[in-house]
This record gives sequence, structure tokens and C-alpha cells, in this order.
Amino acid sequence: MTASLAARDLSVRYHTPNGDVHALRHVDIAASPGEVIGIVGESGCGKSTLVTALANLLPANARVDGSILYNGVDLVTLGAHRQRMLRGDEIALVGQDPMTAFNPVLTIGDQLVDFQHHRRDLSRREKKARIADMLGKVGISDAERRMASYPHELSGGMRQRVAIAAALLTDPGLLITDEPTTALDVTMEAQIIHLLRELRRAFNGIIIVVSHHLGVIAELCDRVYVMYAGEVVEGGDVDAIFHDARHPYTQALLACDPARFHDRLDRLPTIPGSLPSLMAPPAGCVYEARCDRAFAPCRATPPPNAIVSPGHAARCHAVMR
Repeated sequence: MTASLAARDLSVRYHTPNGDVHALRHVDIAASPGEVIGIVGESGCGKSTLVTALANLLPANARVDGSILYNGVDLVTLGAHRQRMLRGDEIALVGQDPMTAFNPVLTIGDQLVDFQHHRRDLSRREKKARIADMLGKVGISDAERRMASYPHELSGGMRQRVAIAAALLTDPGLLITDEPTTALDVTMEAQIIHLLRELRRAFNGIIIVVSHHLGVIAELCDRVYVMYAGEVVEGGDVDAIFHDARHPYTQALLACDPARFHDRLDRLPTIPGSLPSLMAPPAGCVYEARCDRAFAPCRATPPPNAIVSPGHAARCHAVMR
């Protein structure tokens, strides 16, 4: 299935008893069929809120402004029933925690049959055949035995593979993976990365990979969006971001990547300071308080989205100097 995706001027705020949390502000992202898009940033920057908004799974206290165009249809304005149909037929989300992805009292096979509830043209036997084939594609051998297993009988890596298989059984045009390797050990992480790399060769839809792991993004993605404090501060193709980063936050994030250090360090590098409050975001640049290149306009004026090169932009006053 092919699809196109574009979030335009997307903002999300959560209403709480203590005030509104401005989790996303004026986010623009785009993706075309066959592309793998990476979303990176430290914890609390809005990555999960963004992909939850794309999947129409925001909680009831969320308020959304802007638009999310999926094949030209604005998901923000769709009714609840149509949103559920899209999630079942065209948009699939693989969450962070494979340990809680499945019902513990039903077999894997029964649950994967239920994932295909929208395929009324298929018999139960045909659905099981699709499951066996898909489990094989994600690297799970002896599919018949695994279908009869309960979730606790599978390792974390196998559960994550099954979660990916479950998403693919819906034939999605948009596959969202939110921190797909976070709960896994190094060996399982490598296997999931290899699986996603193989999937992109056969999957003509859009894949969005959310991760704080820069190595995962570098290996899998065509284009990357860097988020900080609810904003996209830089976006471009993967080579531009990793080899010609222009925003000070992107540069600092890359400088902290442990994979870049070949000698033993007594102390890993960090970015001084902390994220600003999302209940009262700064009037100017959200990164100003932590930036060693900040100057007068950064404190009071929101930075422009400066074009570095075609397809590469950074939201920074310093880029324009």
C-alpha cells in the first residue's frame, strides 16, 4: 500500500489541573511512499506525542491544532469511527514495550487472527496461513508452535518481532515504530535493526522510526527530524544531519553519542542544563538557555526555519548569521 503523509503547523497541548502542557508546537514533517523517517531527541522532547498524534491515539485531555494530511485526508478532522478504521486498515503502531503488547491469557495465534478482523474476505484458516507466512518474514521459525504459545513463553526479542508482524498483517501504508529497541538487550537490538532494514526493502509504505539511539537512525532512515522541547529544530536527509548538522542542539546531541568515542572515557559528555518548562515555553528559541552560541535575538524572538540546502533546514538564528 502506498501513502503520503504531511503534518503542517501541528501543535498539541495537554489540559491538566495545573495548566496546559504545550507538548508540540508548530511541527512540520513530511514523508513519501517508500521512505523511512527518523525522529530523534532526548526524553521529553515530544517524539512520542508526535507519533501518537499521527496514529490518532492521543488521550482525551489533548487538544490539537494544525493538520495531519494522510493521502490528502486531514486526520485531525476525522470522526472517531473513521479514525479507528484507518488505524485498523492503513496506520499501524509498534509501541516501546514488547512485554505489554499482548494479552497474557490468549495465544499469539488467536491474537494475530484478531488483528485481521477487518479482512472479512478471509477465512480463519486463511488468516492463520497469513500469520505463519508473516512470522517467517520477521525471522520466527516454527511458526505453528509459536502461534500456540502464550506471550510469556516468548523472549523480549521474539515478542517485538511478533508485534511488528501484527502491525504488518494489517497491510498498513504507514508503519510507526516508537523506540522499537528500548526494552531489548544489545543482541536483540541488533536483530530488530536487521529486521527493520530487511523490511524496508519489501515495504512500499512509510516507516517512521522514533529513537534516542542515533546509531539506529543512521542505519535505517532516509530522512531525520530532530526534536527539542516540542519543536522540530532541524530536519534533512540522514547524511546532512549526521555530517553537516547546523542547529547547536543537533551538534550537541551528536557530540554526546557514545558510538563516536573509541577510547575509554571516565565521564561521558552531556548537554548542560535541562529542558524548559512546556507549561510556559520560552518566548524566543527553546534551546537558548543551553546554547553556547546564543545572542540577543535568541531570547526574545522565535527563530526562523532557515534553509541550509534543498531539503535541509534548521530553526536557528545563528544559521542566518
